[in-house]
Amino acid sequence: MKPLIVLVLVFGFVCPSLYATPGPDQKHIDKIKKKVNQCIEKGSRVSMETYDDRKLQGKISEAGVDNFVLTNEGRSTTLAYEEIKKIKSPLDQRTKRAIALAIVTGGLIGLTAVGLSQD
Repeated sequence: MKPLIVLVLVFGFVCPSLYATPGPDQKHIDKIKKKVNQCIEKGSRVSMETYDDRKLQGKISEAGVDNFVLTNEGRSTTLAYEEIKKIKSPLDQRTKRAIALAIVTGGLIGLTAVGLSQD
């Protein structure tokens, strides 16, 4: 009976730590800080996911050393950099236009090359 109790206690202490999600390392935190600063400079909207599976979106209004403020529809939320799992900002219109122009130009050059090779 004692070995069974010991086994249950050992698994009780070890197994939860196996399933726990690890916290972010310093490299990940620095990456999030850099992305937050880029979004502040551009003034772009962001969407993010936290380690506790919350999905948030809005504009970052200010950033500090340990946290930043996300504002959406007049509501502000202060978040620590350590809480953020992923952060994304959509492409701005200027970048989208540049990509579309590059695709169209490449297609025209390709069609011209095909047309010239058939002659």
